[in-house]
Amino acid sequence: MPQLPDGGLSLEDLRSQVDEIDERIHTALMERARAEAGIQAARKAAGGGALLFHPERDADLMRQMVERHRGDLPLATVEHLWRDLICACTNLEAATAVHLDGSAELIEMLDLARFYFGFSVDLVPAADAADVVGAVAASEDDLGLVALTDRAELPWWRGLSEAGALVRARLPFVVLDERPADLPALVLAKADSMIDNADIAVYDARWSDILPGRLMDQGIEVLSFFRSASGVDALLAISGELNEEDVRKACADAGAEPDVLKPVGGYAAPIDGDPEVSFAAEDEEPQE
Repeated sequence: MPQLPDGGLSLEDLRSQVDEIDERIHTALMERARAEAGIQAARKAAGGGALLFHPERDADLMRQMVERHRGDLPLATVEHLWRDLICACTNLEAATAVHLDGSAELIEMLDLARFYFGFSVDLVPAADAADVVGAVAASEDDLGLVALTDRAELPWWRGLSEAGALVRARLPFVVLDERPADLPALVLAKADSMIDNADIAVYDARWSDILPGRLMDQGIEVLSFFRSASGVDALLAISGELNEEDVRKACADAGAEPDVLKPVGGYAAPIDGDPEVSFAAEDEEPQE
């Protein structure tokens, strides 16, 4: 029986070890599917519906995964497998469709949707971002994917509301160099109420004049904007710890208070998936 150069296990033994690991993985996957089915059954018994999308819980689980990940296996591979597993298990009970922004490249949108929602979910191309907003608002459980561009072709976020579609996640969530499915996008979904505990709050802001040029100095990110003869619409992102009045003041300090400021969702702050990032405790002294 041939041995490895370092005197370790033989190739046959290593292959047997891999087979045993594969069997354990398969068993664990089936156990997880049964547990997920139990969760969905409990939700139905309590009068709720099956949910494909749990943005806050997903973000917490992904943060834990990034922190414990080690070795040569690409983190993006683990992320994709985990997300595909989540959606495959959940979609057994939730017949959810994902509506795709038709103003972006279809191939890129399909790659993004398949990476995050797997192959068990129906994908429905829409004409543009506004159509995605309308489709999500008109459905019970459907999701929407809207490509995030600096300058939008139309202020599609005007259609977002607490009674309809809201921004619930920002992609990519795990930021990696040269990652697959790296198209910047927002996930839209319905929510029982306005999100008040998200890391990042999102606002629909409108000015009858020009967009203030110092918003970033106040910690405000312009996710996208639309300029017309009547002024400027912008989709803003800012710390979820600030209330609406704080945001108005920050805009005023940047140069102009908006004529309209409306909360339209929120999302978990993206995380750095670089394997070199240290997750040491905050009180740990840095090495010199």
